[in-house]
Amino acid sequence: MNKLYTLIIGLTVGAASFGQVVVESDLSSWTAGLPDGWMGSKSSIAPGDVAEQTFGAMHGTSMAQLFNPTTSHKRFTTQDVAVTGGETYEVKIWMTGTPGSELRTGFYDATNDSYNTYGAYFDVFAETGGDITMLSQTVVVAPTCTNGQFILSLRNTDDVVGIVIDSVSIAVTAPVVAEEVSIYDIQYSTTAPYISDYADMVVATSGIVTGVFMTGADTDRFFIQDGDGAWNGIYVYENGTPLSLGDSVTVTGTVVEFFELTEINAVTSIVVHSSDNALPTPVEIMTSEASNEEYEGVLVKVMDAACTNDDAGFGQFEVNDGSGARLIDDEMFAYSPVIGNYYAITGVTFLSFGDVKIYPRMIEDIEVTGYAGIEENASAISLYPNPANTFVKITAAADATIVIYSMTGEVVYSANGNVNMVDVSEFATGVYQVMISTATATATERLIVQ
Repeated sequence: MNKLYTLIIGLTVGAASFGQVVVESDLSSWTAGLPDGWMGSKSSIAPGDVAEQTFGAMHGTSMAQLFNPTTSHKRFTTQDVAVTGGETYEVKIWMTGTPGSELRTGFYDATNDSYNTYGAYFDVFAETGGDITMLSQTVVVAPTCTNGQFILSLRNTDDVVGIVIDSVSIAVTAPVVAEEVSIYDIQYSTTAPYISDYADMVVATSGIVTGVFMTGADTDRFFIQDGDGAWNGIYVYENGTPLSLGDSVTVTGTVVEFFELTEINAVTSIVVHSSDNALPTPVEIMTSEASNEEYEGVLVKVMDAACTNDDAGFGQFEVNDGSGARLIDDEMFAYSPVIGNYYAITGVTFLSFGDVKIYPRMIEDIEVTGYAGIEENASAISLYPNPANTFVKITAAADATIVIYSMTGEVVYSANGNVNMVDVSEFATGVYQVMISTATATATERLIVQ
């Protein structure tokens, strides 16, 4: 087997310079039926779908034939290579393929265990006409990344010729100049499937941090929003910069449609301008409306939604205000609801595992507005003073039962009979729900303890 040209891997970890080559391979060196320097740990293509072709090579003596006749992509990756965080790399591929075959590039960030954005698919035959032709895409490495694997992602090949790779060269190139645009301009679209006009473009956009993931695979990734209302929020797929709610930031990265979720990916810069800024006002919507495109990544609030499932799996629960069920996720804040209780819930909308969910961020985002089996009515109830900090006077019928709930549903006070004064001096500061019940009626009222 010919081994005339071996993959060269750049090991320099200092400042990269324009044109620095990190991968140079003519795929002429093979061992045990696989090309040297390839089939990294993140490769998902089967070894049997990678074949050496020794006829017709332009560079060196061999080429790699890659097969994936399915519509789901398969990854053919380099071994780990050293890269410089924040740099832009141009991936040049000399290749051809049969009609319908598609290929794109991507990058696995081994430092942060995440996949950077993929480029758009090439229609290989349309671009090459069946002849070996150089096609290229750029990959932007996250600022904190020091090593990873470059990806060739392919699909829709035939099972005879496949996609033929003659050689690959990957080198540092000049960064793409970002266009400054608003989140609204990135998100706004009126035609399904609502693909952004800026998809696959490098942009710089600004907003206030409205949500930060606390657990799970998205830990520390975040949302920003520029102003109140629809079309003004977006998810940022980057977790190398510690951020807090209220931070004013400018993010530079690539607009990506990930399963029709518009996001900023391959982030090259996050500039924090200030902190503790006022957050946008949540948009009040119905539970069914959370999946509307205009609310993607936006801070929303659903009102008087009953808990219809207190364990929907993976820490989630389900609420419904009568318009349709909506999942409430726990990756920003975990909460244990009560079946039948009614809630007002504030949070950011996000598409995850095929479902649009609402992600509350703190206890203040979840308010109990009614309790299981209880409906508000016009029964007389009076609280004074309200807000209170020492005692509150409750006016109710002599045969009433008085129960005070915290906003987590915990009973903090209960009494029977004609109670006039309740000591709240030991109550934690916050909002409480007072329920007055008689044999014929029930009423609820909100109490604020300062």
